[in-house]
Amino acid sequence: MYRALLMALSMGAASASSLHLAQLCRGRTCNHAAWPLMDFASGEQKCRCNAHPCWNHNGAGIKCVGLDAPFLTFAYDAAGKLKCGCSAQPFYSSTYVAKELCPGHRCEERGRPVLDYDESEGGCFCRAHPCHDVNGTRHECKDPRFPILRYREDEAAGEESTPVCECVAKLEQPRLRNAKLNVVEPAALVGNEM
Repeated sequence: MYRALLMALSMGAASASSLHLAQLCRGRTCNHAAWPLMDFASGEQKCRCNAHPCWNHNGAGIKCVGLDAPFLTFAYDAAGKLKCGCSAQPFYSSTYVAKELCPGHRCEERGRPVLDYDESEGGCFCRAHPCHDVNGTRHECKDPRFPILRYREDEAAGEESTPVCECVAKLEQPRLRNAKLNVVEPAALVGNEM
């Protein structure tokens, strides 16, 4: 009925995966380490894979260090300015949802960490991770090498879609020649930047 690709993760905490984006980009996935984020280019009306926006923030890449908040996060304020931070929870989002549809919105409630968009209502809201209830099954990642729980949809013959829950590696910027990388202690970003 549905296909779940689980590589598992030690933290059962939620990352983020927008249902709105999964529906727009049905049948697509991003598996390249340099462009791991699924996104939607509204001007072109097509899906594409992007780099993490904090990997090139004001000309420098940001990397979270430390075990208390090792996951790089991002949000956009109401003016559309990128805010990067570090979190203890795995994080996966889209610049299309965070910047174009829902600037100024953040989801910090433990049971509803996913920023999403309701096209019929024309509004942003926070939801539970879609992989926490796929036909009654709660998916989690338990392998620390693949800590981010990602939701996407595949096209299915005779059906609207097939939900796919998969665990992916931590989003870390691949080393580039002559790249400037800022290593940031979590306390330097959490609460200050976000």
